[in-house]
Amino acid sequence: MTQQTNSDSAQCAHHLVLAHYHPAQGNEARVLELLRDLTTASRSEEGNVGYDFYAPGLIPGEILIVERYVSAEAFAVHRESEHFRTIGKEQIIPLLDDRRIEEFEI
Repeated sequence: MTQQTNSDSAQCAHHLVLAHYHPAQGNEARVLELLRDLTTASRSEEGNVGYDFYAPGLIPGEILIVERYVSAEAFAVHRESEHFRTIGKEQIIPLLDDRRIEEFEI
């Protein structure tokens, strides 16, 4: 299992996001490489409390991304960030067969 964790993850967040990514056959290594860059950039966001990813997730071939933000608004800012657009939307998402996003207030 590959794990990328944030040392500040013990903080309590108010908004939890679970992203389940399923790379297309042969794309897992590239998705993981891009996720390392996206993780670094996302952790620098003002409203980010934690950003970790795990591979494999519970399902073979799944990458689980666990994101924590101070609010749903901070997550919305993340989704509009330059790094999410250029790395997430333009590079990672086209490499996926499927993805599912779950959001929770905690």
